[in-house]
Amino acid sequence: MATSSFNKDFTLNSRKAVDSLAKIISTPVASVNVDSNLVSSEERRRGELKLKQMLSR
Repeated sequence: MATSSFNKDFTLNSRKAVDSLAKIISTPVASVNVDSNLVSSEERRRGELKLKQMLSR
């Protein structure tokens, strides 16, 4: 879960860091099925708004 304390800035200051990032980016991610019946449309809308606010900081 994203938090408001998440720092979007990062520095790749070593060859190991670059290789690790390249591995993460090139590895396909398995899709996650989310049961939308567990959350009301209003709660979902509020969550999306809060996430957008946190990521825009």
